[in-house]
Amino acid sequence: MDISSSDSNLYGPLKKPTLAQIGLLATGILSAAVIARYYGARKFNGAERLAEALLDSDRLHDAARSLPDASEAALASCTIYMVNVAYRAAEGQGLSGGVEDPVGYSRTHRHPYTHAVTTVLTEANSPEHLLTYAVNIPEVGEVRGTRRVGGLRVTGLSPARPAPDTVQITLTDGYTTQLETDFEIAEYLVTGQTRLYGAATARDNMGNVCRINVGFDGVVTGTVTRETHVIGRFEGKLSTGITFRQYEIPPGE
Repeated sequence: MDISSSDSNLYGPLKKPTLAQIGLLATGILSAAVIARYYGARKFNGAERLAEALLDSDRLHDAARSLPDASEAALASCTIYMVNVAYRAAEGQGLSGGVEDPVGYSRTHRHPYTHAVTTVLTEANSPEHLLTYAVNIPEVGEVRGTRRVGGLRVTGLSPARPAPDTVQITLTDGYTTQLETDFEIAEYLVTGQTRLYGAATARDNMGNVCRINVGFDGVVTGTVTRETHVIGRFEGKLSTGITFRQYEIPPGE
């Protein structure tokens, strides 16, 4: 008896799957991977993650040491501080984000060595996640800002949400900087890798202006200008660190 022939007659000839069937299968596999990663990942509360990121104040210490002679370096350090804060806080806004604080809840963190104190107040959770925050660093200065995290926009495998900040930093010697960021947080559904990209602008009360751009690949570029002169440039990556290369300023500028 020819078994293969009998099986063929019983079940019929094998058919190749259609493109629609392949697409449904791929969607199912992707959904399963996302669900597995979601339930297996550690959950980060967005306000807690932001408070932790704000406490890393080394760049603000650098900025204070630059004053009063090198205000352009101070502006660069303040800008790098906020870019790093946005990058480190982004993880709390992805699929691994945990349950957010209730509206009106104030979360406080303290640094054991610098004695910096960070307070993050949750003002709204819907339709956008609204946080106001303050950082006090003894003998250095203070930071006050607002972060708005918008709704998720799904495009392909990397859904993204806007996460702009409006910030004022006040340091010693009466130095102040105003910063506005236009960042977005994207996260790959399968790998869970979080990406921050977008742009930021900063101005200080010494006539310096900073414009910085973060590409989708994490590459950072930008300049600090005074009037029409470029007096320094940024380079580096979010994952490995940002540096500022200060130019020699001509006498009298």
